[in-house]
Amino acid sequence: MMMMSSDKFALFLKINYNIVMHFKPFVFALLILFITPAVFAQEADNNNKTSDTQLSEPSELQIFRKAFPDTTFTATYSERLEDWLITVSCPTTPITTANPATSSKRREITFCWCEGRLIPEAELKRKSHYLPVLEEYPFGGELQSPSTYTKAQIEEYRQAGLASARKNEPFASQFLSDFMYYGSSRKSVEQHLARIKFLGHKVTVNEFIIEPLARVEKRILEERKTSTTIDTFLKGIDHMDGYNWREIRDVERKSLHGTAIAIDFLPIKMNKYMYWRWTKDILGDKWMLASLKSRWMPPYEIINIFEEEGFIWGGKWLIWDNMHFEYRPELIEFYKQTHTEKQ
Repeated sequence: MMMMSSDKFALFLKINYNIVMHFKPFVFALLILFITPAVFAQEADNNNKTSDTQLSEPSELQIFRKAFPDTTFTATYSERLEDWLITVSCPTTPITTANPATSSKRREITFCWCEGRLIPEAELKRKSHYLPVLEEYPFGGELQSPSTYTKAQIEEYRQAGLASARKNEPFASQFLSDFMYYGSSRKSVEQHLARIKFLGHKVTVNEFIIEPLARVEKRILEERKTSTTIDTFLKGIDHMDGYNWREIRDVERKSLHGTAIAIDFLPIKMNKYMYWRWTKDILGDKWMLASLKSRWMPPYEIINIFEEEGFIWGGKWLIWDNMHFEYRPELIEFYKQTHTEKQ
């Protein structure tokens, strides 16, 4: 390899330096042309990642929107709280098929999402007291025979029935239902009650569940024409209980009878087990093992109709209440969406 002399090397550097400086504007233009778009692309990518991770509203809101089509759920992210604020807007009075026009009068409230609890900001310090609004409910199907319970299941029932556990355990947040059905105070809910006739019995309920109950009644009466089981059951009903401003026994929270979105069927003959507490008073710690035949309960045809119209049946709870139905369309929709996704 030939070595360049020091004089020639110095001349080489000078010539190349002059060339670079001569074409300096062109060189900088090339740098801007090729480097700047890459920088902006990286910045845009970072922004998109932030948007994907921080600005995607809770997917469960779609469940609420489908369960309550007349109510809007708007999500806004709060940097201060590092959580979503959910603004709920619903009609001041029910929108029915007889009055389908959208009500011009609406009311609003804003909750903190708080992992699905939907609680006021003032309750954030007590968030451990509340469970998410959406909870698992076994839509459809029939009850498992107590004779097939495992030891673990029996213990789960036993624990659920302990007064200490019932009083201290967290419970599903009711702030949303209290807002939608005016259940925050006795005075407010009693301004939205109606005395109706349902399946031949008078019962006081919240005006917002009159139409769902009407759909249930229409379907049950249609099925009754060809079902001796349904006919016999309905003839055996003495009366129904609806609105009752009270707390649940053993716990310090309001029953949904206090919001007037629940009804109880009371039979003429009280000769079977129908409520876990009354059964425990008789059978003691083996209350959960009472056979299905020894329990009073509505026919599954009636239970299915209620569920399909947005009601849940208390007979499917661990601490079962076979006379009880309550309007919870969000739980029915939650089951449908989550179990459809699993399939």
